[in-house]
Amino acid sequence: MVSAVPSSIVLVSEGQRREILPVVRGDVELVPLDQIVAGLDVIVLSDPKGGAVSLRYQKHEVALYNKKSLASIDGDLRLLSAAVVYEEGRWLVPVDSLPRLLGPLLGRRVEWRATSRVLVIGNIGIPRINVSTFVSGDVARVVLEASENVPFRVAQEEGRVTVAIARDLVDANAAPQRLSGGIVESVQFVGGKDNLFVVTLGRRFQQVKAYEQQSPPRLVLEFQGPPQAAVRPSAPVPTPPPPPAPAAGARTIVIDPGHGGEEVGAQGPGGTLEKEVTLAIARKLRTQLTNLGLQVFLTRDKDEDIPLDERTAIANNYKADLFLSIHANASRSQGAFGSEVYFLSYQASDEESRRMAVSEGASFAPSPPVSAGSDLALILWDMAQAEHLEESSALASRIQEELAVVTGSEGRGVKQAPFRVLVGAAMPAVLVEVAFISNPDEEKLLASEPYQNKVAGALTRGISRYEESRRASLGAFEPRVGQ
Repeated sequence: MVSAVPSSIVLVSEGQRREILPVVRGDVELVPLDQIVAGLDVIVLSDPKGGAVSLRYQKHEVALYNKKSLASIDGDLRLLSAAVVYEEGRWLVPVDSLPRLLGPLLGRRVEWRATSRVLVIGNIGIPRINVSTFVSGDVARVVLEASENVPFRVAQEEGRVTVAIARDLVDANAAPQRLSGGIVESVQFVGGKDNLFVVTLGRRFQQVKAYEQQSPPRLVLEFQGPPQAAVRPSAPVPTPPPPPAPAAGARTIVIDPGHGGEEVGAQGPGGTLEKEVTLAIARKLRTQLTNLGLQVFLTRDKDEDIPLDERTAIANNYKADLFLSIHANASRSQGAFGSEVYFLSYQASDEESRRMAVSEGASFAPSPPVSAGSDLALILWDMAQAEHLEESSALASRIQEELAVVTGSEGRGVKQAPFRVLVGAAMPAVLVEVAFISNPDEEKLLASEPYQNKVAGALTRGISRYEESRRASLGAFEPRVGQ
């Protein structure tokens, strides 16, 4: 049964702009494949009886299968967010999986902007909008500076002022900014088809003036409040340290506190339980990441048993950008100390890593290879983490470097192991052993709230550094001015 039709999707590529009407099946949004590839010189070979369709462009080929959530891309199998459907003579594909299909096929940048409902194909010029704010006495100023001329449309509504930009797509600050002084409460990019910025007004707001400037193009919003009497503080007010830079690009992160319920995990010599430590650190990490404007979810927020396979399923359901599983290490040697960070591999880095994968619940052993065209092959290759190993390795390295500072040691390094909890994660994923709960000294630290905050801070910095380096590596896809 087809659900109600949502709003159209805008496809923007070099030389064309089209609107495509999607359909919804359950909670999955699908688009007709023939309408997506129209005008892109892609050859479509449909075989409805065989339950498959092939896309060919130059030397590349993508094969899709009816009612399956996997695609063959030049012979390599990749996981899609939902199953492809053949219906009434049309092949329908999940819209959020188009980048991983069309990118390798066309050899071009392909990006799905869900908030703006825009599919970008190729190096399209996308205006950048930077937001800066200034507060002094009875004035709060918000400046939207654009990389090129764009039309700003300002409207004052109850309790807020909105700015819409009539372009298909813009790049803008995603994290909300909070202002002091009571004239303006916050500035946030909401997005949507109108590329909307929302300025939430405070209790001291009286009026707003808006004017545009050139070189560079920008909109200045000047919010005025009543004169405020100067207050002489009785003592100097310390300036709080600046927060770490926001993790640019990663909008949703799922944190997995290891163990829970009857699965207590490791136990320290003083009785501290791993399941309690991991949940405490996860909650603190969620707070720190949320303060950076990120959307954060926990696989468990109380003492309950969550099956290992369900933990990555939760991350996939949230369409997370990163998955982080938190654990506390244990060793027969009481002198063992420090942190370890793992990412998925079918073979462990060493015997200790293999033992660790087994001790943390279960390890994954891949089956023997089978023919790529069989249904069994599609099932066995339904492990999206395989294509994220390089990013997972980079994330693990950044986190380990930050944890080493907290533990005061070089740490025990980045390793690979077949952790069951990482299998199936459709995003970069790591498992962190923050310290050895079996070590009496580290057990005391893990049970203390200040140390838990330090660990959470190290994880936050590691994630932020990973996102900064990832963004820098995408510099080759920076949009050209034009369009």
